[in-house]
Amino acid sequence: MKIIGVVGSRRRNTPQDYIKVEEKFFELYEKGDWICSGGCPEGGDHFAEEIAKHYGIPILIFYPNTKDLGIGGYFERNTEIAKHSHMLVACVAEDRKGGTEDTIKKFTKIHQDGLHLV
Repeated sequence: MKIIGVVGSRRRNTPQDYIKVEEKFFELYEKGDWICSGGCPEGGDHFAEEIAKHYGIPILIFYPNTKDLGIGGYFERNTEIAKHSHMLVACVAEDRKGGTEDTIKKFTKIHQDGLHLV
């Protein structure tokens, strides 16, 4: 069993983006695997929840603790996704800045491989 992180920019929220994420996810998925994501209602996090719900795949969601940490809650959430995921599917925006890129940076510091950009 492995945990596949699925994250992505809110600017990548089209049906075509969903298809790309779903295809990449199922290239990596094996029965018994879990999904990990960050609970954003748009982009890759939303795609992760839709995949989990549609296919009955368990999902681990790290919501940002902005009540206690302010904006730092988002960065802490990204750290948790990076730490708990064995592989990461990231739907990145062209300008490549923001929370998705923070998660990618943290994931690549922890893991030698397993990063898949779409």
